[in-house]
Amino acid sequence: MTERGALKGRLAEVYVPALVEGTLEALSRRLGNRAIVDDPVHGRASTLSSIDPLLAKVSRRLTAGGATYRHVGTVMGADCDVAEGVLALTTDGVVREVPIAVVGERRRLREIELRVYHAPLDGERPVRLASADATTGTVPQIVAHFLDALRRGAVERILAAFEESSRWVDPHGKAHAKRDGGMATFLDRLSGRLEIVPTSVADDGRTCCLEAVVTRRAKPNAEPAAIALSFERGDSGLLRELRLYY
Repeated sequence: MTERGALKGRLAEVYVPALVEGTLEALSRRLGNRAIVDDPVHGRASTLSSIDPLLAKVSRRLTAGGATYRHVGTVMGADCDVAEGVLALTTDGVVREVPIAVVGERRRLREIELRVYHAPLDGERPVRLASADATTGTVPQIVAHFLDALRRGAVERILAAFEESSRWVDPHGKAHAKRDGGMATFLDRLSGRLEIVPTSVADDGRTCCLEAVVTRRAKPNAEPAAIALSFERGDSGLLRELRLYY
């Protein structure tokens, strides 16, 4: 595959396009030997001797599926950036669109950790276990309201946090609208069953992206899992869209 020179832009933004385009040498140079990559399929890798094989595996899968990538938006926080987009790729002859989020946590001495969230591309995969290294931040009031209502199983309180034309997009890209009752049905299956505790926050005033630890309350012995959520506020101050990744 042909390299295209240096990658320009924030690492969270260029990571997936580089994998899709096969510009792995340039991506490896941008990451450097002090990086960590946490992939939902292949796990965590640090130092280039383990990161480079991971990048090659992911890129081969995307190439085999004829993947394309569409960037949706980026939220820049105090110490991390979150890039959201949609992968389109072919699996078993069927084109799928898979939402994907990349969190780029910036650390001292030019260290970077990239954490990637998306639904399985092929069949099932192990539960993504929560990272113990994430940092905390301030959660906006409307998001705190949502998390508290979800924990309590208060579906009406949850719905009250959303605009009438809002929707919730699940990890597989399916949208559940408030207006037609789809959001209420989806929430009814989740509310009161999950405990979601934020571990990192990036907020630009319009969109708040959280990484979080989720525990299934009905399964006390289950390992806590890592997820990402993106809350987009409307002009009303209520939520316009919620996107969930794992």
